[in-house]
Amino acid sequence: MKTGILNRLMLLGAVWALQGIIICAPAKSDDILEQKKELEKIKAEIENSRTNLDSLRTIEKELLGEISDYEQRASLNKTVLERLNNQLGALRKDIGKSKDKLEQSEGRFQTSQGRYISNLTYYYSGLRAAPPEAGEEIDREKDAFRKMVYLRAVAAYDKAELSEASEYLDAAEQEYTDLMDQKKTVTDVKVKKRSEYTIIASQKEKKEKVLSKLRRKKESEADRLITLSEAARQMEDLIVRLEEARRERETARTPSQFDFKTGNFISYKGGLTAPAKGEIIKSFGWKLDPVTKLKSFSPGIEIKGKNNAPVTAVASGVVAYIGNLRGYDNFVIVEHEDGFYSTYAGLDNLVVVVNQIVAKGSMLGGALDGAVRFELREGRQPLDPVEWIRIDSFK
Repeated sequence: MKTGILNRLMLLGAVWALQGIIICAPAKSDDILEQKKELEKIKAEIENSRTNLDSLRTIEKELLGEISDYEQRASLNKTVLERLNNQLGALRKDIGKSKDKLEQSEGRFQTSQGRYISNLTYYYSGLRAAPPEAGEEIDREKDAFRKMVYLRAVAAYDKAELSEASEYLDAAEQEYTDLMDQKKTVTDVKVKKRSEYTIIASQKEKKEKVLSKLRRKKESEADRLITLSEAARQMEDLIVRLEEARRERETARTPSQFDFKTGNFISYKGGLTAPAKGEIIKSFGWKLDPVTKLKSFSPGIEIKGKNNAPVTAVASGVVAYIGNLRGYDNFVIVEHEDGFYSTYAGLDNLVVVVNQIVAKGSMLGGALDGAVRFELREGRQPLDPVEWIRIDSFK
């Protein structure tokens, strides 16, 4: 929340600086022209912000489409997995039945085979009886012939039954093998679909995280658009006041109350003290958003330190403006020599007032939650504060 507020204050940095200066000093015709240019610049930023917002909405729509596609694919995979689970359950039952059938077939085959061999052995042994006596030879031959015929009939019957049992066993073995092959195929497909489902679910989760970040970015951009629109409105009001101030100045001919003597502020480069102790968590310059791929410009730095830590002036000057826009945190603009200005946002418990002369290191207030937004400008041109401040002074 605090970072968003400070980012919005950054967007209005130029407006605040110019507004503070105008409030503190009589306006000139050039000032009015500058303010009109600044208004056009803000309007251009508003249009750019609207374009960015439209782009974010387009990206959001694309992300929602991708997430919907992942949901459909995940749902389809889930349905396939359920069907495969049901199929595997049915196959396991069939395999159990087939295994029982195979065991019964093996038992039947072994029984038929044993009986066939036993009968052959029995009847073969019966045919090899002791040699008959002379008077019984004819009767024994007739009996042997009858036994041979019977043996052949029984052997043919046993052989047919054994052949049938063998075929039944082969069919049972083939059925069991086919069912095991089907189970392996279905299991392989299930493993593959489970892997696909896991990957799709992971991709969907990543897209949802990107969507969440994008929506926060969209809200921030929408808030930025509102802030810029408010800045444009204030600038238009300011131009009206500038016109009135110019006419009054031309009538009264009053000199500026802040006529600084030309100094050498440029010589301070690299030697200014940090406005607050802490770590630089946001740098100066253009940034590329990793989610939206949109560029944005940061005209200052953000320093994160302890709550209510003292915030001090980086150089001597005059407090040109103190503001609090629409309930946002307090900010202070200090005018320095040679047309340089410093802005301090995110303050609390201010100890300075407008028009107060401050020395280098003078306390301006405290950091509300430890985060201070600092900008340094030469006229309207933003400068990189890191190039002007001693790095060791942040510690």
